[in-house]
Amino acid sequence: MTARSLKPWLLVSVLLNVFLIGGVGGGLYHWMVSARPAEAVVNQHGLRQAMFKLPPERRRELRQLLRHNRDDSQPLIMAGREARLGVIKQLEAPSLDREALVAELAKAREADMALRALVDSTLAQFAGNLPQDERQKLVEALYMRGQAKSAGNKPRS
Repeated sequence: MTARSLKPWLLVSVLLNVFLIGGVGGGLYHWMVSARPAEAVVNQHGLRQAMFKLPPERRRELRQLLRHNRDDSQPLIMAGREARLGVIKQLEAPSLDREALVAELAKAREADMALRALVDSTLAQFAGNLPQDERQKLVEALYMRGQAKSAGNKPRS
C-alpha cells in the first residue's frame, strides 16, 4: 500500500476515534452531572422508606421484629397470592362467574387486611420503644408524604 491509499483510512480512523471519545466523554459528563444521592435514586415507600430514615441500630431492630413475624405472615401472603390467582382465573374464564369472582376478591382482601394488621401490630410494638424524635421520623416517612400531597390539592374557599 502506498501513502496515498493510506490517507483515507487514516482519516476514517481519526474520525471514528474522535466520535467514540466524544460519545464516551459526553456519557460520562452526563452521568456525573445528573448523579443523585442514593436516597433520591431508590424510590422507597412505606416501611422501607421509614427504615431508611431511622438510625442504623433502630433499622436493625425493626428488621429483626419483621423477620420474627415472617413465619406468621407467610400463610397470609400465600393466601393472598392464591386468591389473586383465583381472581385472574375467574377473569380469564370464557364465561364470568361473578359470584366466584367476588368470593376470590373477598379472600384476597381478607388476607391483605390480616397481613396489614400483623405488620401494624409489629410497627406499634416497635414504636413503643422509640423516643419522640425517632417516632416523628417514622410518622414523616410513613404518613406525612401522602398528607402533604393531598393538603396541596385542597380546593380554596
